[in-house]
Amino acid sequence: MEPEKLMESFADLYRTYGYRHFRMSKFEKYELYAGYKDFLVSDRVITFNDTTGELLALKPDVTLSIVRSTEYHAGQKQKLCYRERVYRPAGSEHRFQEITQCGLECIGDLDGYDVYEVLHLAGESLRMISADRILSVSHLGIVNCLMDALQADEPLQQMVLQLIASRNLHELTELFRQQNWSQPLLSDIRELLSLNCTMRELPQCIRAYGMNWIADDLLRELEELSSLITEDDQTMRFDFSVINDIHYYNGIVFQGFVQGISEKVLSGGRYDSLLRRMNKKGSAIGFAVYCGLLEQIQSAESGSDADVLLLYDSETSLLKVRDTVRQLQAEGCSVSAQRSTAGSGRRVVDLRGGDDHA
Repeated sequence: MEPEKLMESFADLYRTYGYRHFRMSKFEKYELYAGYKDFLVSDRVITFNDTTGELLALKPDVTLSIVRSTEYHAGQKQKLCYRERVYRPAGSEHRFQEITQCGLECIGDLDGYDVYEVLHLAGESLRMISADRILSVSHLGIVNCLMDALQADEPLQQMVLQLIASRNLHELTELFRQQNWSQPLLSDIRELLSLNCTMRELPQCIRAYGMNWIADDLLRELEELSSLITEDDQTMRFDFSVINDIHYYNGIVFQGFVQGISEKVLSGGRYDSLLRRMNKKGSAIGFAVYCGLLEQIQSAESGSDADVLLLYDSETSLLKVRDTVRQLQAEGCSVSAQRSTAGSGRRVVDLRGGDDHA
């Protein structure tokens, strides 16, 4: 499916769960981003002076704008979705690019169902992109329990997090040796990094390994989430190496991947800590789909120019060609009518020789 159609499908999906469209300006006051640069993908921001002399910025992020605009009401939650362009460095050369992304944010008095619903919608978004996909999920509560068990200072904590995120067990083992940390705890980290299970299976796996340093209330939260996950959600896999900034994120964090694209096409998590930093009450969870990457899927699908390659020759009635093109388009397909197989399509309809067959 073309990226434009995909984004429309995302919006339709989110609306069925009560999300309303949120619109924003292309730019914001620079001070919004200056105070939260470590939350941004890049701390480089395009700025300019307004006619009044005020310093503005082309927005590099959507979440900050949405959180800034929301107000807390006890017992309520705001469900917002968006489709916006952001401006930040990207690509191997890290040059500024205009990037289209869409996604959603759920902000307010949240409960376990809201967490599940956002995870489910992230999984459904990936399914719309590709049948071959995976949603890698972790929980920063496990990381926090680990840090409590280690009783390490801030620099050492950052080292541990980086080594877990990069799955660097060799250097992690050496760090544990140097700090004389618990070897059973190191064994548990190894088990978590090698664990190959769905989020539905995670609580029983943790209990089976006897990881008693993981808090009981966290296990209960994971069990509640596990009880909501259905067979349709089985692409949600636990991955302990998924770690976002623990100064902003807490709870569930996740990343989405699809066949044909080496980078993550979706990223999200729970970010109550960002709300605290912005002097906001309540909780929040959301995700973004990086729509610009989806063009790689379209080009990778057998090099397809269209959904259907319609072949015809000099013996084929041109009226037949016209009517077949219109019929296929009415079915929602893009059609490339060609006199040779030089064109391409994910499906071929051949009208040559007076017969038509798919």
